[in-house]
Amino acid sequence: MKSFYIIVLLCALACTAHAQMRDPQPESPSHDPVLVEANNLTRHMSERLRLTESQVVKLRSINHIKLARMDEIQWQYHYDANARKAKLLELEAQYEQECQRILTPSQISLMREEQQQRDSVPADAIPTENGLG
Repeated sequence: MKSFYIIVLLCALACTAHAQMRDPQPESPSHDPVLVEANNLTRHMSERLRLTESQVVKLRSINHIKLARMDEIQWQYHYDANARKAKLLELEAQYEQECQRILTPSQISLMREEQQQRDSVPADAIPTENGLG
């Protein structure tokens, strides 16, 4: 009977080890709001900038990193608006550098134009998700 328990234990350990050695499955988008947002942003950029498949793959990754880092900065510096703004500006500069490595000059130009248009819209003119302003 003791050998039976040892065999069961060894099988359980083997199954656990096998599960850990498998390639990690990407988290379902429904469980990671940052990933959902990154995918939406990348899809929008793909449509507006006419990205190649290679560009889409690279941008999806840096968009996810950027959005995750933005959330992190918002949380870490919620008490210090000046530090938060400085960190977000630094992150935006890094993001721009990464985009310049991936996108063509004309795509960068389009991206900047769209950013300027978004920045020129007053904050109170942007509808909120619930429509209550």
